[in-house]
Amino acid sequence: MLGVEGVSAIFHPWPAGFAGTPEEIILQVERYPAWELALLGSVGWGGTMLICVFIATRMGHNCNPLHGYGVGLILLVMVVFNLSMLPYPVWFWAMNLTILPAAVYFGTGFSIKINKGPE
Repeated sequence: MLGVEGVSAIFHPWPAGFAGTPEEIILQVERYPAWELALLGSVGWGGTMLICVFIATRMGHNCNPLHGYGVGLILLVMVVFNLSMLPYPVWFWAMNLTILPAAVYFGTGFSIKINKGPE
């Protein structure tokens, strides 16, 4: 997810003289354009989640889905903490709490399907 935040900094750079105070971070998040939140929140965070759970499931013993679900749960908790600490709009919460669990489900399922091979 660090890469997603890096791309976000390109589209919406930190202001000159940014010192990293909580107040400045809150102002930066409040000023994010809606298109950037929608694109990076859905494609960026969702794609990251999909890849992470895919790899976790694939690398786990016997391609056990619990590995992917475990990693997905940890990442989802981290996203909820991020969302709760900063003033993101309600629609961004709803989008993430829809897309990210779906990414966990599909990433884990795709990993298992690939592991079984053609039927």
